[in-house]
Amino acid sequence: MTIAPDTLPEIPEAEVLREDNGYHAFCGLTCTGWLYQKMKDSFFLILGTHTCAHLMQNALGVMIFAKPRFGVAMVEEGDLSAPQIDITDIVKNIVEEHNPSIIFLLNSCTPEIMKVDFESMARRLNQQFNNVPVLPVRADGLEYTMTQSEDCVIESLLQFCPVAPAGDKRIVFMGAVNDVNTTDLKREAEKLGLPVAGFVPANTIGELPAIGPDTILAPLHPYVAKSITQFSRLRGAKVLQSQFPIGPDGTRVFFEDLARHFGKEINLAEREAEIWRNLESKVSAIRGKRIFITGDNMLELPIARFLRKCGAELIEVGTPYVNRKFHKRELQALNGLRVVEMPNMHRQIRDIRELKPDLVVTNFWEANPFEAEGIATKWSTEIIFTPIYGFTGASDLANLFARALNRHRKLDVLDWKEFLPNNQEN
Repeated sequence: MTIAPDTLPEIPEAEVLREDNGYHAFCGLTCTGWLYQKMKDSFFLILGTHTCAHLMQNALGVMIFAKPRFGVAMVEEGDLSAPQIDITDIVKNIVEEHNPSIIFLLNSCTPEIMKVDFESMARRLNQQFNNVPVLPVRADGLEYTMTQSEDCVIESLLQFCPVAPAGDKRIVFMGAVNDVNTTDLKREAEKLGLPVAGFVPANTIGELPAIGPDTILAPLHPYVAKSITQFSRLRGAKVLQSQFPIGPDGTRVFFEDLARHFGKEINLAEREAEIWRNLESKVSAIRGKRIFITGDNMLELPIARFLRKCGAELIEVGTPYVNRKFHKRELQALNGLRVVEMPNMHRQIRDIRELKPDLVVTNFWEANPFEAEGIATKWSTEIIFTPIYGFTGASDLANLFARALNRHRKLDVLDWKEFLPNNQEN
């Protein structure tokens, strides 16, 4: 990975502790939920079990007659002894009914345990459906969080990005964001006189931008390190090392660093201050609150940086994975905080019950029991589906946490704790 600028000031970073827990993240298959909507000419085919199908149906909440552009090819008992799983007829039906430009073939835990050869399976399908590429993508929950699976999908798209010639110095934003954030980020860059080539992923495969040795890859998410590394290594593109454009502070740093790649020194301090002033009603609900982040979506570092800037006290920042090179600027912004990689879930639950934070940012299977114990929570999954990027996304970002705290305060007024078993307050 080529990181620029090459000489960054030595700033102390947050100390990262590593515990021994596995990922407690939402299944990697659920990245389908936002990616199939982002890539409007795609189809996501999952090779999985009935459990996978129930997850996708319930988690994404799509009615069966809506004909969504994703589906599950069931692994049946007979497939366990078969030399190869044949999904040719399923792919044929998808091509005839949905006419996609590209099909992503996602593995799940069961095929991974069965050691299904996805590369060979995709190669055979590509020979039969040569007008519709079938791309194998690792998305099983054994090794990938829900957001890292997006990284795998993006990595598979490199082959469809045209090669930009030397001297074509433009920005390619990396990471799936919705159309509102896409428009805002592009408009912000162009307002600063920074040329934009496009986004990966794009809305259609034909809109993927050209990438070459002078392209500046600007990561929008903390979890696209794998694809960024591949794009940089194979095309020689340079990678922006900065904070991620989440919150007014991160967005300011992101665009100021981006401008330096084009020889421009800009100062967005007044713009940032204006956004903070507009957020005051929401920030005031967060200020002074003690917040504990258990960690599962890999957005924890920039979210913690934003909450700290709001005036919250971060008790702990848990996260599934820290890439010390890719996350360097975020770790610098978190200096002095307790950052725990692969945190032990049981230790965290014990600490939360003892420390009683004002808000716990966590996955939904831990959130509901905490709520029942009187501890306010925010579902970390909800952050993924909210347009939080750029200056215009700051309001939605602040509202996520302010709303949870305000709701809990209003519940206290209703004396709902009287309905707890044995009238326990916690």
